[in-house]
Parts: sequence; structure tokens; C-alpha cells
Amino acid sequence: MIKLFLILITTITLYSCSKQKKEKVIFEKQPKYIETPNEQIDSLTIPESKSQKDEIIIERYFPEENETVKFDTIVSALNIKISIKSTTLDSYVTNEFKTDGVKHIDKYRDSEKHLIIKKYNEVVIDTVFKKNDFRELTGQDFLKIANLHGYWFNKIENDTIELFGVISKPETDWSVAFYHFINLKSMTFELREYFDEQSFK
Repeated sequence: MIKLFLILITTITLYSCSKQKKEKVIFEKQPKYIETPNEQIDSLTIPESKSQKDEIIIERYFPEENETVKFDTIVSALNIKISIKSTTLDSYVTNEFKTDGVKHIDKYRDSEKHLIIKKYNEVVIDTVFKKNDFRELTGQDFLKIANLHGYWFNKIENDTIELFGVISKPETDWSVAFYHFINLKSMTFELREYFDEQSFK
């Protein structure tokens, strides 16, 4: 009888121990099962937040700051001094483009050209030109996208000063070049478009 009682107690003890082990195993596995879905949800929300970020914009000015550049030409034989002062303005022409998801806004400053001509040290011409002064040559629509790029002294012949100018759309080869003649006897200006003869061959 004692043997039977010992066998019964041993069996109950073994059975209760094995049940505790099973419960312990289930308890350890349960947190791992819960953590896995949370990690997946976190990884899915990261790209969504990145896609909501604002677009990157880089804005630049050309030139970076307003500037003034002066060119002087002296024709000693005729006692003539020609000064052209180029000054950038606060207005500009904009060129926008995208690369690698970044938006670039390049702003090209307009300029004015101050022309002073002296003969025998006496001022005979003192005037300022802006791109709008040449709209009869270019048309108003082109001036909205273009700048007065350059204005230079070219030569003097028979009391006529020949200047050369270019109005162009920044970062393109779309431009209008012109001659600007000043007759020193009549003090009159004449504008004539320049055509490159090579481009028609």
C-alpha cells in the first residue's frame, strides 16, 4: 500500500512539473510574438513620414551681389573718351529646373548701361540704357525672359561711334545682337540688328 501511495505521489509530482514547464515555455514565447508585429509597423511608418517632407529648393543670384563695372576707352587722335558703366539692378530673370529631386531657382540680375562720351574733356553724351530701350528690336515678350547681357565700344568711323550690344536669355544661346551708332555731328542714335553671315551659309 505504501508503494502504491509513493507511485501515485511521484506521478502527480512529475505531471505538475511538466505542466509548469509547458506554461513557462508559452509565457516566454508570447512576448516575442507580440514584439514582431510592432517592429514591422514601425518600419512601415518611416517611409511614409519621409514622403511628406517639403521639397528642397536651392536659390542663387547671378551675380551674387549687386555690382558696378566700368570700361573706359580713350581715342587720343580724336580727343574722345568713352565710358560705359554697367550696374546690376534689383530686377532679374528667373531660370528654374529640377535635378535629383532638388528644385533650382537661378536669378540673373538685370543691368543698366550708363554711357558717357567726352570730346576735348567736355561731356557730349550722358545717357543710361536698359533692356526696355531696345524693345523695338526684340519685342516685349523676349525682354521678359532676357537680360541686357553686354554693351561695348566697337569703333569710330567718320564721326560715328559704333557700339555693340547683346540681349540674351540666360543659360541659352537665344540672343539678339545689335549695333548702336552715335553720330557725333547730329548727336543722333541709330539701332541696327546684327546678323551673323556665317549662320546663313
